Amino acid sequence: MKLDFPNILAELRERHTLPDEEEHEDYLLSGIDLAGADLRAREFRGCVLRKVNLTDADLRRAAFVDVVFDHCDLSGCRLEDAVFQRVQFKGCRMTGADMAHNVLRNTAFTDCRMDYLNLSRAKTDRAQLTGCVLREAALAECALQKIDFDNCDLTRATIHMTPMKGIDLRSCCIDGVAIGIMDVRGMIVNSMQAVTLSALLGLIVKE
Repeated sequence: MKLDFPNILAELRERHTLPDEEEHEDYLLSGIDLAGADLRAREFRGCVLRKVNLTDADLRRAAFVDVVFDHCDLSGCRLEDAVFQRVQFKGCRMTGADMAHNVLRNTAFTDCRMDYLNLSRAKTDRAQLTGCVLREAALAECALQKIDFDNCDLTRATIHMTPMKGIDLRSCCIDGVAIGIMDVRGMIVNSMQAVTLSALLGLIVKE
């Protein structure tokens, strides 16, 4: 699946502190420490965030349009009800981030550490996750439309009331995944994964 790339100017205004304003547009934000910052309902457009520390920051109801997160730390970040449109996350740490009720459109995650991520009640429309670690992540009551998982680690993830029909997980690790019988219907898996998931149906596989 092909995504639309973020629309970002060739030359951005570089900042090493975050301006005290509600809307941030066409900035290169580099090396800023925003740990624990209150950034609720902020809007970022046409921005690149590079090595920005957002651990435990509050970004609830924030909006990100045409944004790149480049090797940022969003561990424990509160992102509930945030909206992402044409956004890329590259090599970011997002352990324990709360992305409940998110809207993800044309959003890509590449080589991100996303264990214990809460993605419950999120909605996607064209999203890609490549080489990401989602160990023990929570995907409950999600509407996953047009989403690709490629070489991701979903070990012990919880998938509850999230229909997975048509979603291809053959390249992913799903060891110990907790998933409902109704959710697993139509999910695309390889033969070894099918044996693992057969326990959900009460089957006993013998050679």
